Amino acid sequence: MSTETTSVPAIDMSAIMQLADNDDTGDQFVAEIIKVFLNDLSERVLTMGLQMKQGDRAGVAATAHAIKGSCGHFGALRLMELSRDLEDQAKCQPAGDIEVAILTMVAETERVRTALEAFRSANASPG
Repeated sequence: MSTETTSVPAIDMSAIMQLADNDDTGDQFVAEIIKVFLNDLSERVLTMGLQMKQGDRAGVAATAHAIKGSCGHFGALRLMELSRDLEDQAKCQPAGDIEVAILTMVAETERVRTALEAFRSANASPG
């Protein structure tokens, strides 16, 4: 069963609203953790690029695993799925080409970034 990327939202808003509901500072808290998540995501994508250039498949798998873990908090389900697929490919297909999986995952990180930044802008408290 193939899922079109555009049919799946980059982020599940209910997951983000749940984060806001769990904290007294609500939107401010969510805006801050979105910022931390996006910075972390950028670092990990860069790290993965270096690991790929060095042929460090175990490193790519570990980085994909880390990205997968942090996606759940934001309801980035498609990115979580792509990260899991990349992690599995990097571990289980030692001779396989993982570049397409990496590029697909990186493209999805940009979709998630755009959605989270839009959410953060729309919900930013003035001041």
